[in-house]
Amino acid sequence: MITPLHHSDYTLKNRAFNCRMRNRYYEEVYYAFRAILPMDKNGNIDGSAMDLPWFNNLKQEIKRLDRLLMTCLEYSQAAVFYGKADIATLYSKDKRWGILQEEIFLGHFLQELLSTTRYIIARIETDQMLQRWSGSMQDMKAKPMNSGFVSSIQEKLLAMNNATIEEFKDLFKHIIDRFQIGNTLFGTVQELQNFY
Repeated sequence: MITPLHHSDYTLKNRAFNCRMRNRYYEEVYYAFRAILPMDKNGNIDGSAMDLPWFNNLKQEIKRLDRLLMTCLEYSQAAVFYGKADIATLYSKDKRWGILQEEIFLGHFLQELLSTTRYIIARIETDQMLQRWSGSMQDMKAKPMNSGFVSSIQEKLLAMNNATIEEFKDLFKHIIDRFQIGNTLFGTVQELQNFY
C-alpha cells in the first residue's frame, strides 16, 4: 500500500515543477526576443535592417513573445508561492527548497518586460491604425481644395513612422541591456537550485 504524501511534500514537488517550467520558458522568452532582432553576420544587431518591412512583421513576433512571457511569469510567481510568506522559506534557511531573492527579483523583471512588450504591441496597433487612415486619405488628394491639407498630414505621418522605428530601436537596445541583468539572475537561480 502506498502512503499518501504530506501536504508539504506536494507543495515542494509543485515548487520544483514550477521552477523547472519557469527556467524552460525563460530560455524560450530570451530566444524569442533574439529572433525578433535582425542580426548581422557577426551576430550583432543590424540596426539598418530595422526598417519598414521589419516593423510591419514585428507585431506577430512580439505577440508570440508576449504569450511566452506571460507563461514564464505565471510559473515564476507560482515558484515563489505568489509571495505567500506562510508557505515560503528563504534559501538561507533551506538550501534545497528555499526561495532565493534572485527568484523574486526575476519575477519583477519579467513583469517589467511584459509591460514593455505590451507597450510595443499597443504602439504597433496604433501605428497600423494610423497607416490605414492615411491610406484612406489618398482619395481626398483627388480633390484640389483638400490636397494641400492631406499632403501635409501624410508628410507628418511619414515623419512619425520614421521616428517610431528609431524609438523601437532604442527600446530594443534597452531590453537587451535588461536581459543582461535578467540572464545574470537566471544564471544564479539555475546554479543554486538543484531539485532532485
